Amino acid sequence: MPAPLSTGTHEQPYALLDRPLQFIQGVGPKRAELLLRLLLENIRDLLYFFPIAHKDRASVTPIARLRPGAEQNVRAQIVDVWGKRTQGGKEFVCAMLQDESSTIEAMWWNPYLLKRLSPMAWAFFSGKVAAKKSGGVGLQYQSPEFEMLTVGSADKDTGGEASPQSPSFGRIVPIYSLRPKIRRADGSEAPEVSLTQAFLRKLTWSALEAGAARLLPDELPAEIVVRRKLLPLFEAVRMYHFPTSMEQVECARRRLAYEELFALSLGVALRRAHVEALEAARKLSLAPAIQARIDARLPFKLTAAQARSFREIAADMGGTRPMNRLLQGDVGSGKTAVALSAMLLAVAHGAQTALLAPTEVLAEQHLHTFTQLLTGSRVKVGLLRGGVEKSERTRFLKELADGAIHIAIGTHALLEPDVHFKNMALVVIDEQHKFGVEQRRILRGKGPSPHVLVMTATPIPRSLSLTLYGDLDISSIDSLPPGRGEITTRWMKEHDRPKVYKLILKEARVGHATYIVLPRIESGDIPSATREDATAPSSKKRPLQKLWSEVKGVEEEVKRLREQLPTLRIESLHGRMKAEQKESILRLMREGQLDVLVSTQVIEVGIDMPNATLMVIENAERFGLSSLHQLRGRVGRSALDSYCLFFAQAAHDEAKERLQAFASTRDGFQIAETDFRLRGPGKFFGTEQSGLPELVVADLPRDQRLLMDARDDAIALVRSDPTLKAPQHATLHRRIKEKLVQTGRLGLIDVG
Repeated sequence: MPAPLSTGTHEQPYALLDRPLQFIQGVGPKRAELLLRLLLENIRDLLYFFPIAHKDRASVTPIARLRPGAEQNVRAQIVDVWGKRTQGGKEFVCAMLQDESSTIEAMWWNPYLLKRLSPMAWAFFSGKVAAKKSGGVGLQYQSPEFEMLTVGSADKDTGGEASPQSPSFGRIVPIYSLRPKIRRADGSEAPEVSLTQAFLRKLTWSALEAGAARLLPDELPAEIVVRRKLLPLFEAVRMYHFPTSMEQVECARRRLAYEELFALSLGVALRRAHVEALEAARKLSLAPAIQARIDARLPFKLTAAQARSFREIAADMGGTRPMNRLLQGDVGSGKTAVALSAMLLAVAHGAQTALLAPTEVLAEQHLHTFTQLLTGSRVKVGLLRGGVEKSERTRFLKELADGAIHIAIGTHALLEPDVHFKNMALVVIDEQHKFGVEQRRILRGKGPSPHVLVMTATPIPRSLSLTLYGDLDISSIDSLPPGRGEITTRWMKEHDRPKVYKLILKEARVGHATYIVLPRIESGDIPSATREDATAPSSKKRPLQKLWSEVKGVEEEVKRLREQLPTLRIESLHGRMKAEQKESILRLMREGQLDVLVSTQVIEVGIDMPNATLMVIENAERFGLSSLHQLRGRVGRSALDSYCLFFAQAAHDEAKERLQAFASTRDGFQIAETDFRLRGPGKFFGTEQSGLPELVVADLPRDQRLLMDARDDAIALVRSDPTLKAPQHATLHRRIKEKLVQTGRLGLIDVG
């Protein structure tokens, strides 16, 4: 066990927090290098390296009452110890354990334990119990952690008691993540760091025993700590690492989670205050005459939800503060019509607008839609995409710089340095979660404080909207346009495939089209999961084998379908095709000259083919829940009843829950909440893309009430001290600057 830490006679109190872990007794250079993979360099890092779970090692189960499968604790005497070797030469250690109720054998794949396990000594054991392998009878402890017990003079016959200074036994103990925080050079995830839970516990215990937690600066204003009934920071840190009860775990977690959410909310509130105070945008007021011209361009009347959203957008654009608004709505809810209305409002004032789309297919769809709606108008729409002829690109750039192009649609090509606008006043970003924050900032920088409208068909869970989009105003289109048909969603089994083919033929005979979506362009076997060695301790799981599943590809599926359905017109669409090929295929689809389109996920967003009534998704377990919902949204875009049928090989519970949720509801807002709960904030949008700092303790789906409290307190604090210059806020100001500004997150958070 590492020696207790002390500040020493000449060491300043706060210097203890900065002491490198390498120079603590029991660590050394090799372990220090391993700790660095967990981003643990000094004692401050160690104290903030919080457990991901806690285990109860205070209770003891008699050996006779042990049950297979669960992790259980016993206090037992080591009756005998022996070493063995497998036929392959691998060494392991066995011990016979005994208490007053029965005996049990324990085994470890570690021959060095033979010296530590002393016969006739008492010890505390904790681990999983399983049935003996190789035809053996009875139960066996498999690689349990243990600690030798001290024996007092009065209790030599009944065993001993764990040391009161033990961080691993006789108490609720912390479990730490051993996943490295630093990826390999090739971007892949490195294996678990080869440190033990016991070592990390002892190291952290020593730091806490030395009083290091009391030196941590408490950044929360004292008034908030008292009013919200939060623990002092040092007490929360100590309790969260080594609680005496599960109630203490939750009490400490509440304080630490609040601090994380408060820091994030404060950063968002500061950024919003900065934008409102310093930036001025061009006023684009919605006069009645402009409204009439916009209405004349749309072949339909906006729904109540669409009209409400447009009014909110127009009100923002009519002010001098740059609009920063998120327009969210379920697939097929009509966000494009609202966005076009906003763009026409800007054009009516002589300004240019930009529409950024994540794929060429979606950009082409927008061009087609806008061109149709603006036929006969003086509004000029242009499209810029990658890989176009040099002469076409040159012409586009000149017209854009001259102001001749009013609405510029493009993919990432719009972000190139040589793309210049004459007077851009509005930026629209479609499917905004497909873009990184830096890309969105580049586009915004191409105009003088332009208004920004970001759109998503992946509705934002409330907890995310309060954090990641805390400085954006949100408009929601919460209803679909009238006259939409029903969509029947079903999980199909392989024996149902002939029925699916019959349905494809039936729909084709009446002029309806089918999408078939696959996860890859080429077929192949790829790993679907990793089976782990259940006998290994949790910190050292060993992959035994990978489970492989066949994943279908577009090219092979087209060949097979043409054999199965020879009378149908079948084509493919995927990302490797040239833009001209993609547009040709989509034109055939629009003109009703295709029966089946076999595609990758490239059609996930923006494709609007009213005659498409059947969506078939292969290997659905390979798609995220929101992506599945987006794919389903490619059908049901008219009064025709439609079908979404999917085949899947769900290998684990999370995949089954995701697919069952997809099959049971069409509500995009409910889908988003389920997806967010299953994946968490990091994967929901991608931490690097979203600008969302990693939350170590807080759980957004669980802590929504806590988040709202933190957000209210952050907003109130910024109103009273907009620059955090008050002396009592100095520590808080430094934290925000280090965690959000210097990392670039605060500077980007206003664009999602």
